[in-house]
Amino acid sequence: MKRLTHVDTMKAIGIVLVVVGHSPGLDPFLKNVIYAFHMPLFFFISGLLLSEQKLSMTYRQNLSLLWKGLGIPYLFFFVISYVYWLPTHGLAASAAKHAGISWWEPMVGVVIGNGDALFVNVVLWFFTCLFTTSLIFFWARKYFSAGFLLVAFNVMGLTFTLIYDPSWQRLPWGLDNAVVALAFYSAGHFFRRYQDDILQNTTQGMAVMFASFMAAGVAYAAGINGAVDLNTLRFGSHRYLFLINAYFGILALFYFSVSLPTHAVFQWLSKNTIIIFPTHLLMFSLFTGVGVVVFGMPHAFKESSFLWTGSFVLLALLLNYPSASMLYRFFPVVFGKRSAGIDSISNPVAPPRVSTPRASK
Repeated sequence: MKRLTHVDTMKAIGIVLVVVGHSPGLDPFLKNVIYAFHMPLFFFISGLLLSEQKLSMTYRQNLSLLWKGLGIPYLFFFVISYVYWLPTHGLAASAAKHAGISWWEPMVGVVIGNGDALFVNVVLWFFTCLFTTSLIFFWARKYFSAGFLLVAFNVMGLTFTLIYDPSWQRLPWGLDNAVVALAFYSAGHFFRRYQDDILQNTTQGMAVMFASFMAAGVAYAAGINGAVDLNTLRFGSHRYLFLINAYFGILALFYFSVSLPTHAVFQWLSKNTIIIFPTHLLMFSLFTGVGVVVFGMPHAFKESSFLWTGSFVLLALLLNYPSASMLYRFFPVVFGKRSAGIDSISNPVAPPRVSTPRASK
């Protein structure tokens, strides 16, 4: 079956924004704009890909597919990150932060499974949070309508963003992140029933206009709200703007993606999101190490110029081409059955395979 090509494009642009958002030396305002919606986007896409057919699975089938699609890759990339961390953590600019940490302490982190504990590769929080979010939504959808869950989870998410206190104890496996992530997941699932009509009745010019308007709104609101981060539960100086701005960003990217033609680069990035997402920070660390150890540069060199920012992003994306080929070839247990595993749980890091019309031109 044909892919949801606009979703491929959304995922492709989304993963590039993730890499750019983590790159050193990025302008703070641009970072705030990206962080306003880049992770909510992937939870939204997960809900968007959740079909009624998938909801007809049993709880046991769903749990099994979640484990295959998220649990196994989570453990796999944790092992890779841990093996890299062991010999290098004392050499990094953040070595003081890791001073006194025993070799076994990261093992506790993989069990706790939240961003604070996963210091060997903080982006792994997304795997556990999506696991938890998907599991909760699957259970809730068995008993409640998509419309009811849209309202309930968004009210819950908004309430949490307004009352959250950073002094609260963080919960394991992204349970606290999931309180907010469920808002975006439920919105994506609800939006699913209307997207065909939207695509059929939206011209390319209209899509560009809508995308531009909403992107301007994201930039304006990000300038007001400041720094946000769904991983660390940081919602900005005006917390009520967090969900609103995230939805503006998601819709801006949706309409922008609809206006673009299908391209092999988008499809490749979409397919390999599961590789790019957990490895790009390791590559950034490697690039920094080469600069410091091999060329004698200061640790801060990567933040000295926008050229370094762009170089880190481009190199990380380019190196994922051979990395993805190698991982798919030598670790088929993790990646070889992706269409049977990850697709079945509506994971946004795998390519969808359902046909849907493009916007009319």
